[in-house]
Amino acid sequence: MQREVIDKLVNEVLSRMRPRALVLLTAADGYHEIIRARLQHCQAFSPVILFSDNAQQFHAEADWSQLGPITSLAEISQTGALDNIERILIPFLDFATAAEVANGLLQSDAARFIHLARMSGRPIMALDYNCNPTSELNQLKGLSRAGENAPQADYLPKLAAQGIELCTLDRMLSAQPAATEPLAAPMQAYVTLSELKRLNGRSPPGAKLTDLALEYSRGKK
Repeated sequence: MQREVIDKLVNEVLSRMRPRALVLLTAADGYHEIIRARLQHCQAFSPVILFSDNAQQFHAEADWSQLGPITSLAEISQTGALDNIERILIPFLDFATAAEVANGLLQSDAARFIHLARMSGRPIMALDYNCNPTSELNQLKGLSRAGENAPQADYLPKLAAQGIELCTLDRMLSAQPAATEPLAAPMQAYVTLSELKRLNGRSPPGAKLTDLALEYSRGKK
C-alpha cells in the first residue's frame, strides 16, 4: 500500500513539472476512446480540460477529469490565465465550430475561446476527423458525398490561414509544438464589449470593435 502511495505522489509531481496543454472539448466525439486514452498516457504535457457549449452531451466529465483539472471559459479568460498553457488542443473539432471560426463569428464558447487563444499566440492544434467531409470517419457516416459538403471543405484552408494547425494525433502529442506569432486580431472577427473589458480597454492593433465596444473605447480616452 505504501508503494502505491509513493508512486501516486511521484506521478503527481511529474505531472506538475510538465508543460500544460489546454484540451478544448467540442460537440463531436469521433474516435473519442482512442484519443482520450492517447492523451491520458502522453508524457509530453499535462492536460487541462475545457468543456464548450454542448460538449458534455458527447463527453463524460467523469472520464475527462481523470486526465487533469477542468476549467471554465470564465476562468481561462481571466488576464494571465493562459500564461501557463503551452498549447491548445482541439481533438474533436466539429463542423459548426469550424464554420464559425472560419467565418470570424464569436457566438459559441468554443469560437470565443479559440479567438482568445489566437490573440495570445499560443499554438493551436486540431484534428479534423469530425469536420473534414473527406475523412474516413465521415465517409463511414455517409457525410462525404461529392458536392453536398463543398462549403464545409472550404472552411479548412481558412482555419489554416488563421494559424490553426490541422494535424495528426501523433503530431498533436509531440513534445515540441510549432511556435506561432501572436495575431493582432482574427480576420473578420469583431472584439465585443466584454472582451475589450477583459483586455482593460486596450484593443489589439487593427481590431474591429462592435458599436458598444467602440463607445467604451472612446470613453476610456
